[in-house]
Amino acid sequence: MSEEQNINEAAAPKAGKKGLGGLLGRFDSASESGLSKMLLNLPFVLFLVMLAVLHIANNHAAENYARNIVSTEREVKQLRWQYMTTTSGLMLKSKQSEVAKLVDAQGLKELRIPPFKIETEK
Repeated sequence: MSEEQNINEAAAPKAGKKGLGGLLGRFDSASESGLSKMLLNLPFVLFLVMLAVLHIANNHAAENYARNIVSTEREVKQLRWQYMTTTSGLMLKSKQSEVAKLVDAQGLKELRIPPFKIETEK
């Protein structure tokens, strides 16, 4: 009986092993049905990994899109301020009194009498 006990003890994995040796011992003693179950789950695990990669890529793309929106909004706001400043400056310069001041430097004077038509006979 001692030979049978030695054979049974050698064939059975030790349950008390911990760490990497115990883990490798469990994989060594895995039966074909256990290995086939692991292989059957491999496509599902790969599918989950693919979904995780797609999720991360989608998050990066969304963050870049949001950064582009913010920078574009900032640029539009700056251009709107520039437009309003230019428009108000143009309105000020197009007033009759401002035009009179600008042409006065060139020696032109504003008319004191209203304009009239000159009619000639044919």
